[in-house]
Amino acid sequence: MKKLAVLAKMMMVLLFVCALASPSWAGIKMEIDEQTKGEVGIWMQTWFQWVEDGKGEENLNDFILRRAYLYLKGQVTDQVSFFTHVASDKVGQEGLDNPSIGLGTGVAWRDLWITLKLHEHLKIQMGRMYVPLTRNYGTTSTKCMLTADLPFLQGGSRGGIFYAQKVGRDDSLTIWGNPLDGLLQYRFMISEGVEGDNNPEDSLRFVGRIALSLLEPETSWFNKGTYLGKKKVLSLGLGFQSQDDLTLGGVQGEDNDVWTGDVFFDHPVGDGAVTFEAAYIDIENVTGGAAPLYHDMEAGDDAKNWYINAGYLLPGSIGPGRLQPYVRYETVDVDKKNETDFWSGGFNYYLKGHNAKLTADYMHVDPDNDAKDDRDIFTFQITVGF
Repeated sequence: MKKLAVLAKMMMVLLFVCALASPSWAGIKMEIDEQTKGEVGIWMQTWFQWVEDGKGEENLNDFILRRAYLYLKGQVTDQVSFFTHVASDKVGQEGLDNPSIGLGTGVAWRDLWITLKLHEHLKIQMGRMYVPLTRNYGTTSTKCMLTADLPFLQGGSRGGIFYAQKVGRDDSLTIWGNPLDGLLQYRFMISEGVEGDNNPEDSLRFVGRIALSLLEPETSWFNKGTYLGKKKVLSLGLGFQSQDDLTLGGVQGEDNDVWTGDVFFDHPVGDGAVTFEAAYIDIENVTGGAAPLYHDMEAGDDAKNWYINAGYLLPGSIGPGRLQPYVRYETVDVDKKNETDFWSGGFNYYLKGHNAKLTADYMHVDPDNDAKDDRDIFTFQITVGF
């Protein structure tokens, strides 16, 4: 009950602050001189999650601070800027405790990078940032997703991320830009990837992504998972990842190679809007993402993963907000092991766009492995921020 009271008070304060702030994630702005300026803001996502047989043979009821992010971004000159997130993820999730990266407990630098902008076509960025492999967790802001959370194999719900990372980020040097008036966006990263004893040669990871925008361009570092009818987007993306000479699943000299392709479509339809996204991921020698309660994939496995999301923002308002139902299907197929399917659906209720919304989500996990049980997961979330 004490935990519930703290959550309730925190949400009341944040809802009040969010109502005072301007929309579209505009934080508190400051200006020191003509070139030097900054912005600070906060964003929080709170969950109640019910997991069938989440405690052995008993069901699990879990209140979680899914994401709590304080951001500060700024520009020092016209060519030099920075961005930081001080964050906690999945705070209070039962059985999760990794305070050094702010996962389950603790607070950490989730993002921290400095950007040298030589041209809109060429930017050099160094620090801790997204791994630019997939669209859904390589470019999309988790503040603006269509579904309640990321795909299961990219850390959504109670899943893990299939590649080595620090809560979806890595310490790296990234070169990126938007040539052809934003028709094209490219990102190329050199990062740490797998570290420690599992990387005896201390080899670097190479990650790259290219996206082609056939309607309105997406030129920022963070994209949205749904634009709520305010943008017309058709994007085609390709990504790759490579890191050699790893020890995975106790086997030495393994090379990790990943390639992925995705399509994203978001467009107004009358007074509503439709959102569609699909992706395919081919993984050789998995480096992360184990969630043995739900699927069979482990380090060293070869696997294929694909998912499809679709949602529709209904025309007009229902009470003080707008309703957006959505569905998702995801599957992971592990070579020489079993396949697992994830079916989910739900809705967002937008009180103030992505700045204040409610989400209800139902997921059914269906493993082919007879030793694993089917299970249902229900999630209710409140999101606020500015």
